[in-house]
Amino acid sequence: MVEDTLAKTALTRFYHHSVNKSNWEIFHEKGFIRIAYIGNPIANLAQIVNEEAYFSGNESSTLHLPFPAIRPTLPWKPTPTMPLIKWHSQSFAGDISSLPSKDVRDDLINSFFEKVHPGFPVVDEFAFRTAYSDLTNPPPLLLFQAVLLAGAHVSQHPNIVSSRSFVKMVLFRRAKALFDLRYENDRMHMVQAALLFTWHFEGADDVSSNAYCWAGIACRTAFGLGMHRNLSADALSLMPVDDRRIYRRIWWTVFQIEVLASLHHGRPSMIDLDEIDQPPLSGDDLIEQNGIRNAKIDLDFCVQNSNLCIIILSVMKLSSPGAVQRYRSAPDQFTIAQANLDQRLVSWYLRLPAHLTNTSNPTFWALQLQMHYNLALLKLHRLSRTLFPTLKGIQETNSSTTCHRAASSISKIFDGIVSIDRLNSCWFTGLTALLAITIQVSHEARTAARDGVAVLAIQAQNELERILPVISALSQYWSSAEAILRLYEDLLVQFKRQSMSWADPPPVPHSAANSQGGHSDPNFVSWMDDNDSLGSAGAFGSDWQALFGAGLPSDAAEMNFDSLDHLSYF
Repeated sequence: MVEDTLAKTALTRFYHHSVNKSNWEIFHEKGFIRIAYIGNPIANLAQIVNEEAYFSGNESSTLHLPFPAIRPTLPWKPTPTMPLIKWHSQSFAGDISSLPSKDVRDDLINSFFEKVHPGFPVVDEFAFRTAYSDLTNPPPLLLFQAVLLAGAHVSQHPNIVSSRSFVKMVLFRRAKALFDLRYENDRMHMVQAALLFTWHFEGADDVSSNAYCWAGIACRTAFGLGMHRNLSADALSLMPVDDRRIYRRIWWTVFQIEVLASLHHGRPSMIDLDEIDQPPLSGDDLIEQNGIRNAKIDLDFCVQNSNLCIIILSVMKLSSPGAVQRYRSAPDQFTIAQANLDQRLVSWYLRLPAHLTNTSNPTFWALQLQMHYNLALLKLHRLSRTLFPTLKGIQETNSSTTCHRAASSISKIFDGIVSIDRLNSCWFTGLTALLAITIQVSHEARTAARDGVAVLAIQAQNELERILPVISALSQYWSSAEAILRLYEDLLVQFKRQSMSWADPPPVPHSAANSQGGHSDPNFVSWMDDNDSLGSAGAFGSDWQALFGAGLPSDAAEMNFDSLDHLSYF
């Protein structure tokens, strides 16, 4: 087999023609060069390169080198007779390479670059649009389908709006099939596609699919390509400057998505700051292949959100099993660590550029950054009551106040996002934030009810009622938001039932009230005593994982995709 022969000879060709050589184009293949990241000094490949440099008298070496192709060149779209495809059905090749009609396609691409790309700059817009307009050299098929998928998330095209969930499901199925087939020789496009897949929820399985899974795949592949290593203009590297720029943009997007996906689920992150020496993004990194800086990209958001994610990594470390074990035996150390993180968050916030803290006319990206900041505060201070439920005093009061104000701020931020009609641009972190604040408001309602403070309980109930329409609106784009909506609608019914029992309470002697456990109404039903207090059976049956995923969209059976679909384009 050709692929087997290429793989067997690649290392020898690499050693003789790439190591200690300065010709980056030596293994050029159809518009891209396969890149080898030699790894840390402990790696065998790094040792081969460094040994050759040492004995040849060349003291400098680079971390990224061109590597011979190990797979034959692929045509733009697969054919039924290809070895990768022939075991599938006759229609498979046509399906995964088919595209929506041109008017829909144009809208999806424009929507992506207008509403996703400014804060998620993983694609060179000039290069992509140039290829899109060239019938003889279209964008790589995997990347093309992935961009269409993300565009479908934010598009307002009538054909998309009417059945967004089903359109995304079809586009994702095609893109994922290409990904699973490895129908792409440029691993950079694999990273880009995996990142763009985080704009879609496949279903209730959030372990082997969805954002956390795809962020992990993107992160591992990026590590393999050495995207986390210094590729700034000052770094010693043979890699052309255009490639360096897009690598750096992709890496810092990987970094943010990996950290935020870990925060979303409370799972370990692959990121180890000691392994990263890639400097922050700069204006130079926004220059695209036409030599012009892409003014649409919000550099300040990308840089500051990355900086915030560095702090969030430390917030997550507070709740790791090892840290929890240490802090439970020394609670004062937790208090110190929490105060330190508070200070880091404050310092980060006070150094933000003015337009990112502007409250009079904020951009969407400023609002999303503020959302992430308040989410970090809420998660940090919620740990106090989670890890130390009996904690009292000023620390407990401060954490409770911080959680309340952070939740209130997030609620107002969503009001701002709705007012500028940009809910569709929210990352999956919109779900994280809305679930966090509904948990917080529910906690406040339960706490007030337990303490007999009816006014505060009703205020919390009203706040929850105000949040639910936002969750409902977000579910148009993130279908899994509907699961959160149903859960808290169920709880709200119980809260209202509770509040009705407070209307016109009969006077009861103090001793009688005590004898009834603190409440005068013998028919009073408290959600604190309800075995189904979360409403899980009524809302989801036994599928509790529906909270974090979405099943088959309800419109799937009725949607006719033929009007969007043309089997041939290029």
